Amino acid sequence: MSVLPLDGIRIADFAWGLSGPYSLEWLALLGAEVIHIESSVRAGMGRAVATPNQSPGFNNLNYAKKSCTINIQTEKGIELVKRLVKVSDIVADSFAYGVMERRGLGYEELKKIKPDIIVFSKNTMGSFGRERHMFGWGTAVISYAGLSSVTGYEEDGVPQMMGGTWPDYTIGGYSPFTILAALYHRNKTGQGMFIDYSMCEGVITMIPEAIMDYTMNGRVQGPRGNKDERMAPHNVYHCKDVNTWVSIAIENDEEWKTFCRLSGHQEWLMDERFSDLYSRQSNRKELDRLIESWTREHTPQEVEELLQGAGIAGGAVDNVGTLVLDLHLRDRNEFVEIPHPEVGSKLMPAVPIRMSATPIKYERAPLLGEHNEYVFGELIGLSSDEIGQLIEQGVIA
Repeated sequence: MSVLPLDGIRIADFAWGLSGPYSLEWLALLGAEVIHIESSVRAGMGRAVATPNQSPGFNNLNYAKKSCTINIQTEKGIELVKRLVKVSDIVADSFAYGVMERRGLGYEELKKIKPDIIVFSKNTMGSFGRERHMFGWGTAVISYAGLSSVTGYEEDGVPQMMGGTWPDYTIGGYSPFTILAALYHRNKTGQGMFIDYSMCEGVITMIPEAIMDYTMNGRVQGPRGNKDERMAPHNVYHCKDVNTWVSIAIENDEEWKTFCRLSGHQEWLMDERFSDLYSRQSNRKELDRLIESWTREHTPQEVEELLQGAGIAGGAVDNVGTLVLDLHLRDRNEFVEIPHPEVGSKLMPAVPIRMSATPIKYERAPLLGEHNEYVFGELIGLSSDEIGQLIEQGVIA
């Protein structure tokens, strides 16, 4: 059996919501022992939306992790956490600012227990700054970060949301990089560190053009629909069947000429309104109307095959149903079947990496408290009697 890159690394996981669990799922699949600390007294958001072990959201965000139950509302529960920290490499949380500190589990306290501990803390606005106490779900984060101000279906229209979970998965994909960098630093220096992660600032990295446009030109960008400054046409177009679409992006005049030929509308080349990029941008609405009159005669797959064969960026707009059945994604094992004792075998999305030397082995998410005996007995060193007493006292719960 191949050794995964993070074998031997242990993470005490307090992360909840979406972005935190998703971040640590990557590390678990790369071999880290991620011990999710939760409690039946106060179920996390993932467990709470269904019966504890049958939540699709929880099971999809917690592959290959372990679960132990500690009531951190109690002093003895905090003591158990500290004993687990002593044998861990990383502590991760995604609580609002100040929650861990009020429990006596902030970085300054934890490094007294284990001087080289790495603490990864992610919240809405970061751990310092005048707005550090602000809290918000994904939709609020998108707004704080200015993303919704440049997102909209219509040029110069009202701001639009991109879906509340969008920033969670984006930030969740960023986070493993910072944790791995901290591990690399510790291996070189022997020093731990505190990683202060602001979701708001992570989302700001998604609008670099708008930021630069303001700092260089003093312009404040607004919604622009599917318009692109460098390409025209650049949009999604209705196709033959109801609710089917194709995206088309023409990068230069040569591609435009090829597109006109492939579509059977070479007369568009003679139209001065579309003779160059500037002209096509200036007459974009009429251009889109003509192109859609052509795409409505075809399926998205027909347009995709025609344009891709000529090196033009055209692609069918898939939905969840077509994605799951997509033969290319099936070839790449993008959807894996993971047996679960309570929900059976279900197809679940994989993480988007493939490693030739250390192929990932997918394991199901843990049942609530499934690894209590291992964590409290083997790692922390409690006897069976001590564990039983803590269960009776509601500390292990």
